[in-house]
Amino acid sequence: MATTSRGPNWADHMQGGTVFSVAHLSPIFTDYFMPAVAPTKRKPGRAAATIKLHIYYSHHCFTQALAKVQNPDPDHYYYCSARRETRIFCVNRWQESKALPVIVSSISTCFFTRHHNYFVIRNPTNPALGDYFVYFTVKLNRSGGFVDVQIESAYPRLDSQREKHAGKVSFAVLVMNAFRGVDTHTP
Repeated sequence: MATTSRGPNWADHMQGGTVFSVAHLSPIFTDYFMPAVAPTKRKPGRAAATIKLHIYYSHHCFTQALAKVQNPDPDHYYYCSARRETRIFCVNRWQESKALPVIVSSISTCFFTRHHNYFVIRNPTNPALGDYFVYFTVKLNRSGGFVDVQIESAYPRLDSQREKHAGKVSFAVLVMNAFRGVDTHTP
């Protein structure tokens, strides 16, 4: 049966008599502790800080594009009413998404994309699917005074060679720069 949801509190999906819960992708607020950094000749250093993060997930973490599925079954549709977008519920993406909260909580080094976002690569639960890519943005929520971390998409890929050579950046730098309202530029 097709599912409709607004997000970011996504509705569970029912397919083939099975309920696929997406409760593990519910938005959360968490404190992100950044230890002090001693000054050097080139940089001023930084005092320890705790920054509030709002972590939330897109439905792209457990669905795939309608155009990429041949003869899609309408019962597998997942409609996001906020974006007016219909996608196909993907059991493989959903299965891998169960690891997302742990992956996101342990991000330390990540990579620049050629666009507005960043990514990390992890091993999937099913190695035949390829490397598991998690794409996200980090932005200051000016009205709330916290940093939004939106997990835009996450899926396994077999074609990942080019991305493995992308520029690196620490997650702490992304969070601090977002909190300060400073852009993070590709090295």
